[in-house]
Amino acid sequence: MRLILSCLFFSFISSTLFAQISDSSAEIDSTEQRIEQPTKEPRVPKSFYIPTGIRIGTDVVALGVNTFGNNRQRYEVQADVDFHRIYLAGSYGINQYQTSGDGFNYSNDGNYFRIGLDADFLKFDPDHNTLTFGLRYARAKFSETLTTDMVSPVYGPYEENLTNDAVRARWFEMTTGLRVMVLQNLYMGYTFRIQLNRRIFDSENFRTYDVPGFGRAEFNNRWTFNYYLVYRIAWREKQVMEKSR
Repeated sequence: MRLILSCLFFSFISSTLFAQISDSSAEIDSTEQRIEQPTKEPRVPKSFYIPTGIRIGTDVVALGVNTFGNNRQRYEVQADVDFHRIYLAGSYGINQYQTSGDGFNYSNDGNYFRIGLDADFLKFDPDHNTLTFGLRYARAKFSETLTTDMVSPVYGPYEENLTNDAVRARWFEMTTGLRVMVLQNLYMGYTFRIQLNRRIFDSENFRTYDVPGFGRAEFNNRWTFNYYLVYRIAWREKQVMEKSR
């Protein structure tokens, strides 16, 4: 009888302790789930993707080259439109270039454009400054002339004029850029470009020397730098995402 009572008492104590341990484990698990559950990022409202304005600017480096350089005249207009943190960006430029050397004169005249997308990494900036990474598709169209001194075994020295009309070129760009507001709606900043996979078409009479918007045609890949002065024309206020706590 004493053995039976002892067994019953031991069973009761064991079941009670097990129930307490189970309850404690359940509380710990639920607490850990509450702690470890990641905070969800706030969903971006659809209204954020409606463009709020356009930024238009010009390349200050090109203006400096025009003022202090002798060989090149280049004018470029750049613009972008915001779709929340994605910007549709493009630029258009005109270019005149001439150079001369021992026995030759070269000149070209044409235009170029670039178009692509930028992703902005400054998510919570109230002044709408941007730090971007982007991709571009670029094309140029131009004509070029080469005048060179030649020597004929029959007629002796003479001057030959060669022309390439309606030459086309295309390339791709990877860009990174910064725009910082210096006055209300007035921004300044740089764009660093890696230009890739340049191709030239319809250059039939002589080898192209310079490509508008790209530079020296002897390179298939190169890098370049622009510094822009930009003004933002806003048609509605741009909203900024708040940091989640």
